[in-house]
Amino acid sequence: MKQHKRLARTLLGLAAAGGAALAGEETVAQELPPPSGECDWCQCLTDKLGQPLYQNKDAMLIQAVRLFGRAQFQFAVIDGEDVNGDEFSNTFEEIRRLRLGVDLQALKYFKLHANANFAHDLTPAGGDRDMGYHSLDMGVVSLNAGALLGSGFVDTLTLSYGRQKVALGQEVKTSSKRVKTVERSAPANKIYPNRMTGATVRATKGNLSGTVGVFSTDFSNEIADWSAGAAFYASGSLELGNGDALTLDFLYNDANGSADNQISDHTGMNLYEWAAALGYAAERGPWEFLAQASLGDNGGSQATYRGGNFWGFVGMASYDVIADKLEAVARYACQGADEKEGIRSNSRYLRRDHGGNVSSGRGDENHSVYAGLNYFLCGHNAKIMGGVEYENLQTMIGDADALTWWLAFRSYF
Repeated sequence: MKQHKRLARTLLGLAAAGGAALAGEETVAQELPPPSGECDWCQCLTDKLGQPLYQNKDAMLIQAVRLFGRAQFQFAVIDGEDVNGDEFSNTFEEIRRLRLGVDLQALKYFKLHANANFAHDLTPAGGDRDMGYHSLDMGVVSLNAGALLGSGFVDTLTLSYGRQKVALGQEVKTSSKRVKTVERSAPANKIYPNRMTGATVRATKGNLSGTVGVFSTDFSNEIADWSAGAAFYASGSLELGNGDALTLDFLYNDANGSADNQISDHTGMNLYEWAAALGYAAERGPWEFLAQASLGDNGGSQATYRGGNFWGFVGMASYDVIADKLEAVARYACQGADEKEGIRSNSRYLRRDHGGNVSSGRGDENHSVYAGLNYFLCGHNAKIMGGVEYENLQTMIGDADALTWWLAFRSYF
């Protein structure tokens, strides 16, 4: 683990310093744009912070260096009734994400994308809030093989290796920078694994795009090793003539049920044996729509009642009340399982420290309805999100219900 942490810090440090060190101070001074006077905070956030620190497409070693980051905070109030019929309530405030990273373009065809988490907030679960480096979020080296090899059968071809996001499901394909609800749905999070270390091949041809990959199932906060097994991933997307998108994703986990991988939910890859998701996204004027259906097999499990098949569905619609300023969102999500504890509710905030008994959020049926408004201070770069969500969870010892009020701030550059 110490070696992994050193590697993560080295990736970030080398990338940040690499442009100036390898390109030379004189080249940097020539390439940086001249000062353009004062800017308002939104323009500075988008046009200044988001600009490359260094850029020279003709340089031999380093062509570009850019810093990026995101800060996300949220507040929630929950009121509910637990499986015993007792009422519970609590308030939560949380640093949801605090990340800083760097993109580095090198040797014409290579790109390093690395960022780290600098907050680990366990206060909603009764723990501590730790600031400072916590884990590597992503650390990926990519090769633009299409540009290197020239035009061929496909339009683009990219090879990547490292710790990366595995986008399983239509809702997950939207970055947390641009999500329309404060939290993704429970069915989406059920099939969405933690960051995984592995190799991918991505290609596009006309209106078709696809990705295949193989990943280590070892759990790590940094770059994982290959001691625990492998997971195999495939994704395909078709863009229709009207701009709508149809996607199909699949992940198979050969480490499921392994004695070496018996670790808690949503760490490592002991989530399920396989999962598939079919998604559809559309836009019609001020309206946007998303639908997602998922199916999977929990497979081997260390606990009784947590195996068997599971399924999920998400439907979401949004409407621009005021163009580029105010957006209304509504979402319905449901999931179910063959076994009595085959699915689990979101960890925010039904499963957190509120004093109620919700059977650890495990059950065989879960429904939720969300409605909210998003106010854009500076597009998605800075926005305020508000919402309310009703959730019902059917557990093996009774039903739990909760109403959660959300208020969040999202920002990135």
